Amino acid sequence: MSQQTEKTETGILARVETRSIDYVPHSERKGRLTDQATIWFGGSAHLMSLATGAIGIYLGLNLIWTIIGLALGTLIGTAAVSAHATQGPHLGLPQMVQSRPQFGRLGALYIWLIAIIVYWGYVVLGTQMLGGAAKELNWGEAPAWTIIFGIIAIAIAIFGYHYLHIVQRYVTLGLVAALVVYVFGLAFGGQIPAATMDITQGFNLASFLVVVSASAAYQLSWAFFVSDYSRYMPANTKRGPIIAYTSLGLYFGVWSFEVLGAICAALMPDQASITKALSDTADLVFPGFGVIIIVIGGAGLLGLMAMCVYGGSLTLITAIDSLRSIRPTRTIRVITILIVGVTGTIAAVLLPEDFLFTTFYTILAILAYLMAPWTSINLVDFFLVRKGHYSITEIFKRGGMYGDWNWRGITAYIVTFLVMLPFMYLEFYQGFIAAAMGGIDIAFFVGIPVGMLVYWLLCRNMDVAAERAIIAESDKNLESAGKPIE
Repeated sequence: MSQQTEKTETGILARVETRSIDYVPHSERKGRLTDQATIWFGGSAHLMSLATGAIGIYLGLNLIWTIIGLALGTLIGTAAVSAHATQGPHLGLPQMVQSRPQFGRLGALYIWLIAIIVYWGYVVLGTQMLGGAAKELNWGEAPAWTIIFGIIAIAIAIFGYHYLHIVQRYVTLGLVAALVVYVFGLAFGGQIPAATMDITQGFNLASFLVVVSASAAYQLSWAFFVSDYSRYMPANTKRGPIIAYTSLGLYFGVWSFEVLGAICAALMPDQASITKALSDTADLVFPGFGVIIIVIGGAGLLGLMAMCVYGGSLTLITAIDSLRSIRPTRTIRVITILIVGVTGTIAAVLLPEDFLFTTFYTILAILAYLMAPWTSINLVDFFLVRKGHYSITEIFKRGGMYGDWNWRGITAYIVTFLVMLPFMYLEFYQGFIAAAMGGIDIAFFVGIPVGMLVYWLLCRNMDVAAERAIIAESDKNLESAGKPIE
């Protein structure tokens, strides 16, 4: 779309985002650091995070040790995830297209396939969970509400980046208010037994480490779409503040609802539905509060579903462009959003609930393992190897300097994943080291540093100086070329 066309558009079409995987020029770089906190608080403080919080209670830990384990694991995961936020303003590109320099134009297809499945999987899980929550509130049948929530998520994603930030800004305000009322209401109302908060009791090292690992792994699952929501920030945004604000939202968003999940499991261990347990415990604060907190927590999850549809669209466009160069128009944005959102919603309606919350969770856990090496390689490349020096033009250029295949990134990925295998612990596969440790899964804690080290060593002889000379020439007219296309 030309600059002239953009100025003359009016009505609802003018509100729909035009950009997808294309570069965001400096003239369009606006945004507030606080928005990085609110989009991630709203995107992680939601009903889906409750289940991770309940794990420690089910394993025999008391409430205080579960909370401590969740705090530690979430902190570890946040440190890796939030570092990606600085890539958005620096490059003006969505997250997954930035994988081309590390893996090559075709080599990164594997990474993008995993990311698309994870995005799609979260759309399925989230919309199905929202439909189930609506049924528990006696609003009607779950399938009908699943479809309604799917449509809303698709609509928000179509309007795009700025509207996603606006939605999560208001959702965050509601979430914070609900969390304060819930926690202080139960604490001062004497609903939380003192024994569950006794730090001298209820501790088991193996169970504690499982909680740390599970919460870290859950947090790491957001790594591959962080800069999607920071790429419109000014290019001179400093790394420290944007990482800090992103960490603030990510950490307290996930941890707060994990803590709620732990409280629900501790107070109502016999309740099979974690959302019903949340509603029932909230009603202990005052009658009717259960409905309020489910609605607000559901709003956070709905915002995340919109973010997953949006991110899935960006990754799908990136993959298509690698096989056949395309113009990243607004039309292709809408088409790919519909593909991800509609198919995910249909699957949420058709797949049985026990499949989604057993088998499909296992599938998502496996995909998270597959994403861990990418996280380590991508971060090392950005911060230590190329130190933020990339050619935007060459990233999109067929036959450009980043090539179709990058043996360094591919080799580092394979080595990292193989090293992780003995430390994985799944229902159908137990690595021998994880089994010897009593089922404690530390694959992420081993894999990420190994991936960083291996990739860094493989890049020691890379001619970074030659790359920078090409960058200076290729990107000299980047700003003038960065107009929206339609």
